[in-house]
Amino acid sequence: MQKELNPELFGEKKVAKSPTVEIPANMGTVGNNYLNTDRQIFELKAQNQALADQLNKVVATVNELIKSSNIKFEKHSQLLGRLEQSHNGLATEAGQKITQLAQRVNERKSLDLKVQEMVDRHNNVIKSFEVRMNHLQKLLAEKEAQMISSQAALNEAKMEIARLKRL
Repeated sequence: MQKELNPELFGEKKVAKSPTVEIPANMGTVGNNYLNTDRQIFELKAQNQALADQLNKVVATVNELIKSSNIKFEKHSQLLGRLEQSHNGLATEAGQKITQLAQRVNERKSLDLKVQEMVDRHNNVIKSFEVRMNHLQKLLAEKEAQMISSQAALNEAKMEIARLKRL
């Protein structure tokens, strides 16, 4: 809708199209001025009302957007809170599991040390047993040699006795 300014407001006079009706110059201008002013006031009021209606619509829309964004913000805040709780729970659980694993590793290390000590002791026992065994084998070999020499001496003595008996 295109708006036009009243040319009479700026001192311009409008020429009437019908020459049959003659209105004195002063009266027609004053009456038209009031009518035009009333019409302009009415149009401005209508424009103001339309602008107020548009403004109310914009305000309502903005209020709805604010409400919806507040609702979304609250939902996101709640989701963030839940995620934080979940993250904290998982972090605590992971920390506990890491602590348990560290304890298990330490227990295994201590058990490995004990087993290693037992293996070392066992190896020492085996080595001492081998030393004793070698010593006993040497003694046995010596005793066998002594027995063989004793047997030989006994056999000689028997032969000597038998020879002496024959004489």
